Amino acid sequence: MSRVLICVQPARGHVGPTAPLARALVAAGHEVSVITGARYLDTFADLGARTLPLPPEVDFDDTDLDGSVPGRAGLSGMRLARFDLTRFVEAMPHQLRVVDQEIARGIDVVLCDPLFLAGMQLVLRPRASRPCVLALGFLPLMALLPAFPPTSSPITRARNATIRALAHRFLRPITRRAQDEVRTQTGVTTDLIPFDWPARSDGVLQFTAPGFEYPRDPADVPAPIHLIGPLTSSTTSEHALPPWWDDLDGTRPVVHVTQGTIANADLGQLLAPTITGLAEVDVLVVATTCGGPLGLDRLPPNVRVADFLPYDELLPVCDVMVTNGGYGGVNHALRHGVPLVCVGASEDKRDVAARVSWSGVGVGIARPTLSPRAARAAVQRVLGDAAYTRRAQELAAQIATGPTVEEVVALICPTTDPT
Repeated sequence: MSRVLICVQPARGHVGPTAPLARALVAAGHEVSVITGARYLDTFADLGARTLPLPPEVDFDDTDLDGSVPGRAGLSGMRLARFDLTRFVEAMPHQLRVVDQEIARGIDVVLCDPLFLAGMQLVLRPRASRPCVLALGFLPLMALLPAFPPTSSPITRARNATIRALAHRFLRPITRRAQDEVRTQTGVTTDLIPFDWPARSDGVLQFTAPGFEYPRDPADVPAPIHLIGPLTSSTTSEHALPPWWDDLDGTRPVVHVTQGTIANADLGQLLAPTITGLAEVDVLVVATTCGGPLGLDRLPPNVRVADFLPYDELLPVCDVMVTNGGYGGVNHALRHGVPLVCVGASEDKRDVAARVSWSGVGVGIARPTLSPRAARAAVQRVLGDAAYTRRAQELAAQIATGPTVEEVVALICPTTDPT
């Protein structure tokens, strides 16, 4: 038996892929502790894990970020990005205090959310004085930050170098603060960018297919990368089928559109333009609002709407998924061989859109929103070119033949010969 500590930010898109690992580890007889926010403690306790709350000053409610994070309301664009990233760094000492209390009880392996920045402090400690630390790759692997598709073009390489330099300049005050925090807490001086810390871990468990992640130079990412595929499930036990479910009878292509579980305050960014743009197209549009206000006076007759739907039932009957680029949702679609229109520019969504285009599984558009005309053109492009579906199905096959959950557990907690 191993003792495993899981550190995960209290956000649905982070908890969703982590919970199946916790369940499998407990089922295999390992002792599992989880540090997360108050909203998700019961999720892990119900799986048999010991739970520890984040300190209140660094906890938040992912369904009400502006209300639960003081100073966030009213910010947008680069100011919001800087605020959120700074908040991650400010949480480091509070997170580390709880982590170290648990490590003192005896921990063999730490599984750490890449945005749980106490992970940076852990991996910079001498290996002999800390447990094995594995990064949970339910975000696109960004190291070296920001990551770009491979290219042989000198012009593109020069452009990428310029963008990387600008990104590092934007991050400079945040990086300095994180490095100062590491030095204060551990005595270690480092030039590591805080969001690159998974590259220095003992391994990255990346929740995707081999065909959806860029090849890496070991000099940039010395940590072993284990491509384990998506683990999140979404079944009828969580979300019931709506009364109109039988309309998905295969007589028309099904286009699913979603803005994910968080970015639903303004469904005019993607849902409304897609619904409007496809109103006269012979498809059935299935939209999930995740509780957000749709804001349309009238729905076209080819549209069906629900707050949530069970993806393991919906995705097998979809022909295209239009998404704002959540990494988990995109990989869930790829598990079922569904090609994508990916539209996003905030957080990591620009990087997910780039991977969608690079991997050939759909159309990636690095914008915050689309016009109805552009949405229609993108969907018709994917529907009209079977190469996108073939490529998505190739990645589905990679996921299907990838490691099982039991094999991932064995990777996390390898058995040792007692002799």
